[in-house]
Amino acid sequence: MHSAVEQELTQEKDEVRQRIFEKSFELFLRYGFAKTRMEEIARTLRISRKTLYKHFANKHELLKEVMTDKHLRIHGRIEGIFQDPEKSIKEKIAAMRGCLSSEIPHGMNEFLREIRDQAPDIWKQIQSLKEKNINRTMRKMIETGIKNGEIRSEVNPDIVLLIHSAASEAMFDPNFLAQTPYSIRDLVQELDNIIFYGIVKRDDI
Repeated sequence: MHSAVEQELTQEKDEVRQRIFEKSFELFLRYGFAKTRMEEIARTLRISRKTLYKHFANKHELLKEVMTDKHLRIHGRIEGIFQDPEKSIKEKIAAMRGCLSSEIPHGMNEFLREIRDQAPDIWKQIQSLKEKNINRTMRKMIETGIKNGEIRSEVNPDIVLLIHSAASEAMFDPNFLAQTPYSIRDLVQELDNIIFYGIVKRDDI
């Protein structure tokens, strides 16, 4: 059992880590992962480099933790939307789209392209977490919608998620991101609009 002092120290450590996550993400988006130095992150946060390195051994580890934290926060919000008993499937789809849109800031195209090129192991981890968590929630939403009659009964959840995953993967291709004039936010919104509104019962559209 943790003492009050131990709990306070743990909370303080978590708060420091969260500040680091938020500021690092902001700097990565603004200057790029490669050009952002640990010293710059520490200076911006007004903490010592020693404090920063106490939490993260290097910039690669920091990026991994930042992206994992980002994903878990998004998934937590999406899971909360799915569990809301007051919302219809159409309302949940709209809320999920709004959630994803709000979590995709300006500059995300270049940032994601850089991660895929320079940190492929982290990129694979992000994709794996997405398959494990967000796709699982989407599957539950589709199955629930079919069961309660809001989604067409002939819809195959496996095929819907395969199409969504394949389209998402294509959108994040570095060559595609370099050529498209649209932001990741616009692309994600339109993809979800096409796929998820397309499975809702016709008389509900």
